[in-house]
Amino acid sequence: MVSYKRLILCLLLCVGGGWLSGLVTQQGIEGWYIHLNHPAGTPPNIVFPIVWTFLYTLMAIALYLFWSSQTSNKKMAAFFFALQLILNFSWSWIFFGLRKPELAFVNIIFLWAAIFATILLFKRHTSLGAFLLIPYLVWVSYAVYLNLFIWILN
Repeated sequence: MVSYKRLILCLLLCVGGGWLSGLVTQQGIEGWYIHLNHPAGTPPNIVFPIVWTFLYTLMAIALYLFWSSQTSNKKMAAFFFALQLILNFSWSWIFFGLRKPELAFVNIIFLWAAIFATILLFKRHTSLGAFLLIPYLVWVSYAVYLNLFIWILN
């Protein structure tokens, strides 16, 4: 049975937090990002909010499945989920708010590792939840490339 309160909390945390990060991202795009040199394969700016909304929704569902699982010893998986979420939200503030692609690159490497660890740890509690985080890892892998080359080209 679906606990709608839990699901709503998960959506508020992931999608709501992403929306807040998006505010600083939007300011950075309009005032700074559009003037940077971008690597080959950089998508149009409209792609980012669409993809991130989808990914934050998948993350929320994964968190809900994890939270709802009847397994024990969840502390490490919960820690890594929280860590990756903090690193995710802080990336936007570092990259777009502080305009520090070099520092954002360090952040995104740790983010990638935290997502990978979260997937491995979630698998013990919810295979579907772990699977739902794979598109997130793929997108962040792509973002690593974009971040690195924006740093190099600018």
